[in-house]
Amino acid sequence: MKNKVTFWDGVRSAIPVSLGYISIGAAFGIVASAQGYSIWQVFCLSVFLYAGASQFIIVAMMAVNTPISIMVLTVFLVNFRMFLQSLVTSQVFPNQSLISGLLMGSLITDESFGVLTLEQAKRSPITPMWMHGVNVMSYLTWVLSTVIVTALASLIPNPEKYGIDYALVAMFIGLLALTIDSMVTHEKLSVVFTVMIASILIYVFVGIWASSYLAVLIATVIGALVGALLTSPKQDQTVEVA
Repeated sequence: MKNKVTFWDGVRSAIPVSLGYISIGAAFGIVASAQGYSIWQVFCLSVFLYAGASQFIIVAMMAVNTPISIMVLTVFLVNFRMFLQSLVTSQVFPNQSLISGLLMGSLITDESFGVLTLEQAKRSPITPMWMHGVNVMSYLTWVLSTVIVTALASLIPNPEKYGIDYALVAMFIGLLALTIDSMVTHEKLSVVFTVMIASILIYVFVGIWASSYLAVLIATVIGALVGALLTSPKQDQTVEVA
């Protein structure tokens, strides 16, 4: 009889992502400390916002006295993709409870969603508790790394010297490469090409009349929506009820 996939299996699956979060959290802690943020303020940002890119954006915008309405709108646009990711995740685990679904959606990130997508592509057995393990491990790693490095920020005055600022890009590239490799292996190449072509065309079209930053956001959201519509859980995908 096949062993049940548990919370701790999810924790182990999240270890590669967590290692990347340590570097990104370190970079954020250093940047926030340089802007005068206290450990308590960084702790609150990481616990209640829990969005790496948005946390960097908030610190940068606060430094130039950006109006709160602009910051709220920017953070909303940057994080809107999380709604789509949560929607797709809820379809993967349709039999979980409301509380489980809310917790899962609240802690979903690009990287934890990438881990889920990778496991789906490999037809690995997954459960809601496994996904909670991935999310909680990633969440705790992010909070602890940002807080600890903020306290030690004076010891690392120049993060660019050590390539810490490149950690987020490197982790995204790694996840993308693994996901595309698994999709190609399991005959999803047409979906990959469709999403890529749709995103590129939308970026080019929107870039004609809008800034490149807005074009990237719109292309990302629509590309994710196209991928969600074209991708549905396979019948041979093993999804167990926790």
